[in-house]
Amino acid sequence: MMKLEGIDLVMELIVKSNYIVALTGAGISTNSGIPDFRGPKGLYARKDIPFERIFSIEYFRENPSFFYENFAEVLNLIINALPNKGHYFLKKLEDLGKLKCVVTQNIDGLHRKAKNSNVIELHGNLEKFVCINCLKEFPSPSEEYNNFLTLAMNKKVPECPECKGILKPDVVFFGEYVHDLEKALTEVQKADLLITLGTSLTVYPASTLPSYIGEKAKLIIINNQETPYDEVATVVINEDIDTVVDKLKIL
Repeated sequence: MMKLEGIDLVMELIVKSNYIVALTGAGISTNSGIPDFRGPKGLYARKDIPFERIFSIEYFRENPSFFYENFAEVLNLIINALPNKGHYFLKKLEDLGKLKCVVTQNIDGLHRKAKNSNVIELHGNLEKFVCINCLKEFPSPSEEYNNFLTLAMNKKVPECPECKGILKPDVVFFGEYVHDLEKALTEVQKADLLITLGTSLTVYPASTLPSYIGEKAKLIIINNQETPYDEVATVVINEDIDTVVDKLKIL
């Protein structure tokens, strides 16, 4: 019997699986017009900005205007972005009863826009503002949230109406704990197939998740560049995610 490779092997693994978990990174959203923060056009590539300060919670407390001035452009892109083939591919796998959970490092909310029902957003999302002083939350949808979002999109610092403290979007900054890591770990351990899409698998702690799959579980890596897990993966495809989805012909 001929040994399956590449796209054919990916399809076979999907067909045989009963509990798929997807782990996604910035690469799944670049085709929606959102640049990878660490990519050549991302915030971290800019020479005029010390990138470690952009998402530093300590620096945010000292100088919140620095964050809002430098994040406004990306914020506008995220708010107006729509899911792409990669997101809808995962929704289709869920509809087929195969995909049970999406674990994402992204803050863009596109998996929820694509209507995946079980999404773990390790780095939070932009659907809520939180006061760093009194911790009051201002979730979407609400008039207050919309007002704060408009300020943020225009490089202005939103303030808490309760205590006049500074509001920050409910995303994880350097120096803060990621969200729902234990829940993500539990899902990965239950998976018989883990598919990683658009992630370099180098950003801690999400980078550790593939090491927790079961002995009989399979690992598929779809990413433009190499990852630290390539040698142990069942199949690695270094192509654009939309191109891979087109070849799979599942949508």
